[in-house]
Amino acid sequence: MMSDILMVDHLQKKFGKFQALKNITMTIHAGEVFGFIGPNGAGKSTTIRTLLGILRPTGGSAQIFGMDVWQDAVAIHKRIAYVPGDVYLWPNLTGGEVIDLLLRLNGQQHSAKTDQLIKDFELDVSKKARTYSKGNRQKVALVAAFSSDADFYIFDEPTSGLDPLMEEVFQKYVLALKDVGKSVLLSSHILSEVERMCDRIAII
Repeated sequence: MMSDILMVDHLQKKFGKFQALKNITMTIHAGEVFGFIGPNGAGKSTTIRTLLGILRPTGGSAQIFGMDVWQDAVAIHKRIAYVPGDVYLWPNLTGGEVIDLLLRLNGQQHSAKTDQLIKDFELDVSKKARTYSKGNRQKVALVAAFSSDADFYIFDEPTSGLDPLMEEVFQKYVLALKDVGKSVLLSSHILSEVERMCDRIAII
C-alpha cells in the first residue's frame, strides 16, 4: 500500500469573517506529482502557507509525514523544499551566495548538481540579487530547491516569470524527482504544465 506524504481533511482558514479556505480535503501519496490548480485568488497560496505552518488553520486538519503542520512545523521543514511564486532575496548578496545560504539553512551543501542546475537554468550567479528580474529570482529559488535532498517538494506557481525554455527545464527536473521516488505538490494555473507532469490533481 502506498504511504501518504500529505493528508488534508476539511481544512479551513478564516481571516476575520472572510472564509479564505473551506473544507479543503486532499491526499498526496509517496512518489507522486500532485497538481493543485485553480484561478488566481482561489486560495492555492493560502492553502500552501497553511501547510507550511505560516498560517494557523481555523478548522480541519493537515499532516505532512504524519505530523501536524502547525504544531510540528519545525520538524517538517527539515524534510521539505519550497519555492513560492514571488521570491524575495537578500539584495546585496550575489545569486551564488544566496543559493549557498539557502542550502546551508536547510543543512545542505553546494554540489555538482547545483552547478549543473545553474548551467541548465542559464543563471548568472555573479550578479547581485537586487539586479535580478522576477524570472531570475525564481531561478535562484529553483536551483536551491532542486539541489536539496528533500522528501517533499512544494512549488507555488514556480514558473511565473520564466520563459518557455526555462519552463521545460523546470519540468525536466520535476520529472527527475518523480523518477527517484520523491513527492511533489505543484500549484499552478497553467493547465499544460500540470497535464504534462502530474499523476493526480485537485481543483480549487
